[in-house]
Amino acid sequence: MGRGFKSVLAGAGALAAVALFAPASAVAHPCAGANAKAATSFLSLNNALWAGVHRPDFAHECGGEGGPVASPASKSMAAVAAAAALEDPTLEQVASEFEYTPNMTPVGYSPNVIPYLPVPYNSDLAFQGDYAYMGTNDGFVVIDIKDPAKPKQVHLNKSCTTSQGDVVVYGNILVRSWDSAVRASGATTQSCGGTLVGVGFEGVHIFDITDPTNPVMVDVGNDPSNGKQGLRFSVNDVPRLGCGSHTATAVPAPQFDALYIYNGGSSGTCTWMDVLKIKLSDPTQASYVKQAPAGRQCHDNTVFLNGANSLASCAGGNGITLFKFDATIDPTLPGGIENPVQLWSKNMNASGGHSAAFSYDGKTVVFGHEPGGGVVANCQAGSSAHFKSLFILNAETGDQISTVPMPRVQNETENCTWHNFNTVPTKGGNYLVSGNYQAGINVIDFSQPAAPKVIAYADPKPLPWSSTYGDDGYPDGGDWSTYWYNGKIYEADIYRGLLVWDLDNAFTDRANTVAYSNPQTQIGAIAADNAAPTIASTNEGVGYAIGSTVPAAFTCADEDLGVDSCTASVTTLDTSSFGPASYTVTAVDKAGNTTTKTVNYTVTAETQSSASGSVAPALALSLGTAPSFEPFVPGVAQVYEASTMANVISTAGDATLTVTDPSTTNTGHLVNGAFVLPQPLQGLGVVKTYTGPVSNDKPTITFKQPIGDKDALRTGTYSKTLTFTLSTTNP
Repeated sequence: MGRGFKSVLAGAGALAAVALFAPASAVAHPCAGANAKAATSFLSLNNALWAGVHRPDFAHECGGEGGPVASPASKSMAAVAAAAALEDPTLEQVASEFEYTPNMTPVGYSPNVIPYLPVPYNSDLAFQGDYAYMGTNDGFVVIDIKDPAKPKQVHLNKSCTTSQGDVVVYGNILVRSWDSAVRASGATTQSCGGTLVGVGFEGVHIFDITDPTNPVMVDVGNDPSNGKQGLRFSVNDVPRLGCGSHTATAVPAPQFDALYIYNGGSSGTCTWMDVLKIKLSDPTQASYVKQAPAGRQCHDNTVFLNGANSLASCAGGNGITLFKFDATIDPTLPGGIENPVQLWSKNMNASGGHSAAFSYDGKTVVFGHEPGGGVVANCQAGSSAHFKSLFILNAETGDQISTVPMPRVQNETENCTWHNFNTVPTKGGNYLVSGNYQAGINVIDFSQPAAPKVIAYADPKPLPWSSTYGDDGYPDGGDWSTYWYNGKIYEADIYRGLLVWDLDNAFTDRANTVAYSNPQTQIGAIAADNAAPTIASTNEGVGYAIGSTVPAAFTCADEDLGVDSCTASVTTLDTSSFGPASYTVTAVDKAGNTTTKTVNYTVTAETQSSASGSVAPALALSLGTAPSFEPFVPGVAQVYEASTMANVISTAGDATLTVTDPSTTNTGHLVNGAFVLPQPLQGLGVVKTYTGPVSNDKPTITFKQPIGDKDALRTGTYSKTLTFTLSTTNP
């Protein structure tokens, strides 16, 4: 997503020659015409047809600064498109164009094959539910991705005559960027949604996608007769003619009935981030709000929407600016969505700052730039390491932590930079999925920000040479955008269409599923879980007799999200031969961290035999002399004691010795005929408990009888028959 600064002539019979000049700080895009290498390719299958495709007025990213996308001299665009459609390649044919790592698998393909320029090209992506929305130079494509292995184009919108077509989706709203002012020569041809946009228009158009198969452009209330159809940025609306909308980033605020757009302009003279507002309940109510000064052109903005600690980046010009805002407060207040506060601005010595993405813990931000506007071969062996690197920065301070150089050398005809990317919403660390023009896809693990590494890629062959293609005969193209969405990697290839890839990775396999994804809008913080689970085994270091049957005994634990699986290579230990032996246990936690432990044990030569004897069940209780108190003395308060001894024999698993008074009258009291001691006998209840077998245990059983000084005593003997019981619950 760069900006061109070439001047070219219109196609024969289409327009008069018009010289176009963009601001000096603007940069070009792959459509501006650099190189690609001759090679066998499905794109070269019909060179006879494409030989007649010339490049008319496309000084701004093939779109022509508002000039119409003109027909080539020898064939109409309709004929070119129709012929291309007849020869749509298969997934297998497209996959054969790529070299990719074993952990990458091509699984789906939706063709939108486009002959080389100036026929409109495929650009950015947005996702919602079961649909992918792919921007094109003349509109956008809607693709059903319910089954990623069988993506199906359900709508091809060709109603917008130019612009790179960056798209944003939210709810029933689609926003499409238009980044080049319409000249007078395009007044009768430049349109979107069936309406002429008017001279000077550059801004956004809003579509209703309630029915994704039939998007309808919304009239935002501007008068098309004065060039104000769409949400237009012109001198009539805000004082910055020439900024336009190069990219749009969604900042959804449903609690305020609003979809905010952080807009990136097209000109280096517009050194701010535009804030736009669309009313969710009535998308025709859309307005420009204000500028957020950034000190540089905001080529692309990325938002980390995290409540009161939300962040936004502005990548452009020579570096990156970071903002902070509180998404929970009134958006119009200082620090609200409409008034983000600048945290820092950093000069990265970049030649065309381009994109950024945050780690999902909010601690780091990845910055990418586009030296040469995306049309230069910057990934050769001798290319500047600075030009072909991504940068990982501290999000709080802007300090550089590390760089990621392009890992594969590209040749002198392949345009290559780090272009559009997003991070995977997973707790298993931080992963970035990136599109890099003719260097294809890179997947980067930056869980350790100081030591990032590329863990997967899919690199296409160089594009083929064409004898009638402009400049040196090599087109520019490749992977405009590559993003992660709900378990798959989606690649928007400039000329091929939408490719779907599967990445085999335990961490990304556990990524969050989301309802929608504008890749430059990250929703919610995710704390990374990088702690691996632990494994313990009671078999470790133990010796077992040969031929014995021993189960594998192990446990797994995880201190963070918990264990997802805990499995062993065996269920029973192998004891068939003497000597050292082992088995393995694998634990995977819910973030995807994996631990494998080798459990070592020994098989010994000893054999085992057993001697046996049996014990009959027994509960035996015998008592010594019956307890007898000393004579009770009337009128004297005293506690009298008496004891006896028991002999307990039990083979049960547990036993309890108790003493109870079985009588139904005056229970618990000693009696003398009809006379009863007023105070109860003490010592009844549980005497002793046993937790295992016992033999000849001789507990002393003590009873106490309190006598008060006023207790009336009758001459004679006070007594009571008691029951001593030895019982068990585990015979």
